[in-house]
Amino acid sequence: MKKQVNSKKLINENGLSLIEILASIVILTIILISFMNFFPQMGQKNIQNEHKQTAINIAKIELDKWKSKIEESRDFNSFITNPLAGTYSFIDLDDYVSYNSSTKSIIIDTKSSNSAFNVSVVINTQSDLDSIPKKAYQIQVQIYKANNILVSETYGYLLYER
Repeated sequence: MKKQVNSKKLINENGLSLIEILASIVILTIILISFMNFFPQMGQKNIQNEHKQTAINIAKIELDKWKSKIEESRDFNSFITNPLAGTYSFIDLDDYVSYNSSTKSIIIDTKSSNSAFNVSVVINTQSDLDSIPKKAYQIQVQIYKANNILVSETYGYLLYER
């Protein structure tokens, strides 16, 4: 007895073809590579934010330090009138002092304690408060990286009796 074989095509789509597997691997690879680029950028941004926060804290500390050094000194009046005349008790020997006559400000470049940042202290020689006996002098503290990029700045007022 002979069996007759049906000549219908066998259509069986159970399972995955090689092209479908390769396409899914390529798509997953593209997605993973694009996500992997975010992690180094996030790390770099975190480092930048950490440096910025450190500079902000240093600026506050330096402002308080300079205000207290000047308030305790006895020679600030002579410093305001003639900043390049000599040595003053609140300026260290390795600080660089310059005077800008157009803005009537004294610039003191110094090194921040316990950090790699450079500090520029700008003292305005014209008082913003015109009362007697105290005068208000604006002090601006600028924090720079080693390559002279401004990272942070803050300002305050020094109340000093003339």
